[in-house]
Amino acid sequence: MKEKIILIGGGGHCKSCIDVIEQEGRFPIAGIVDLPQKQGQSVLGYAVLGTDEDLPELVRTYPNVLITLGQIKTPERRISLFKKLLEMGAHFPVIHSPLAYISPMQRLEKEPSSCTMP
Repeated sequence: MKEKIILIGGGGHCKSCIDVIEQEGRFPIAGIVDLPQKQGQSVLGYAVLGTDEDLPELVRTYPNVLITLGQIKTPERRISLFKKLLEMGAHFPVIHSPLAYISPMQRLEKEPSSCTMP
């Protein structure tokens, strides 16, 4: 049985992430954590399971999480959530789109800023 994942944030970025998670097929999505006013709603068919206050219990049940809260002006909220979830023992699996690729003309080096075209 595959381990489930919960998504933190139910906006537009969440919808994009759902698409990639479904394409990849490694993690069934248990549900979404969002704002209190979103309780009882769903995002692309996935139920809003709770709010930030429910995270300790949700992470015990579903340790795999993906922060799908978008970043508009600053990353502060995402960073804060990451630290909080890390303290709760959350796991952050890497999600890869099966459609992603690296151009054969690209050369990757140790530091990401060193990527150059030949």
